[in-house]
Amino acid sequence: MPVYTVRNFLFLLFFISVSTLLKAQSFQVQLAVYNVQQPDTFFIERGFPDYIEIADREGIFWYFAGRFPNLEEAEKVQQQALDNGFKHPLIIDEEEQRILADTDCPYIRNGVVFLHDPNPDPNQKTIYFDFGSSSLNAESKATLDEVYHRMKEVPTATLDIEGFTDAVGDARSNMVLAATRSRAARDYLIYKGLRADKMLMKVFGEAAPAAPNYEDDGSNKGKGRDLPENRKWNRRVTLTLNDASLAPKGN
Repeated sequence: MPVYTVRNFLFLLFFISVSTLLKAQSFQVQLAVYNVQQPDTFFIERGFPDYIEIADREGIFWYFAGRFPNLEEAEKVQQQALDNGFKHPLIIDEEEQRILADTDCPYIRNGVVFLHDPNPDPNQKTIYFDFGSSSLNAESKATLDEVYHRMKEVPTATLDIEGFTDAVGDARSNMVLAATRSRAARDYLIYKGLRADKMLMKVFGEAAPAAPNYEDDGSNKGKGRDLPENRKWNRRVTLTLNDASLAPKGN
């Protein structure tokens, strides 16, 4: 069944503005949002064989009919979706997305949903880095302090430290940079008093980006338009506590 929550309402509220709907610019048509992945046949049978599927960080699946150069074409596709059984197809103005991308609200950038989680996982933290840097800023150190205190609360826990980069530069250099970032986080925690054997470093480099480094141009050649605004989400180290006592308890 479709998922329609307060977040979906906020999504609609932020991305649809009557004052700009008449502008000739790029639009997307969102077909539906589900909490489980839908099979290809679901969309093929409803007339959308070339649908786009996006999964956000919270496991919600967003489905789009594609990108259209003007509102008139988008409205035709929206009506087609209604006629074919989609209850709430939504037209998304991409220009408004770009304007709102720097505001403190839920937003989508190149199909990736970024939401401010009101109930973050206390056992997983992420710190971010400047371009080409492995230096810890004040915010990163504050986050690592939280990780340190959480580790002290759970003495049997171990910590995974995973390093990532954006896709600028060659893959080998990015692996080195990711390792340096992971090591900076580990060394800071050792300095605070955490034992080194409680931590496991993992290095991914530019693999597994949190947000696309390049726009999908549909060519299947890997790289479309560069997306420098996304890179900051990929220059990161994630820290995850692991312990049996932290697993969700059943009823």
